[in-house]
Amino acid sequence: MNNRKTIRLTVKCFASAREVLARDEFHMDIPEGTTIEVVEREIRKLSSQLAEMPFMLALNMAYPEEGSLVKEGDELAIIPPVSGG
Repeated sequence: MNNRKTIRLTVKCFASAREVLARDEFHMDIPEGTTIEVVEREIRKLSSQLAEMPFMLALNMAYPEEGSLVKEGDELAIIPPVSGG
């Protein structure tokens, strides 16, 4: 049995990610010691559209380095590419 502590993150959705998920933000409970890459994989599982969508994840208003660990209370933002005309 795994006794790792669970932590809670807030995930904010912007642009097309907000449209796909039909919400501005949500919470995720994940095991302590989880990397940003694992969180991204879990977010992509929420929707087949999101799975195919290019996006970046910001961690506490900055782009994290590869392998960054998320911590209790962290805020993530799903940031799809911006298109304009």
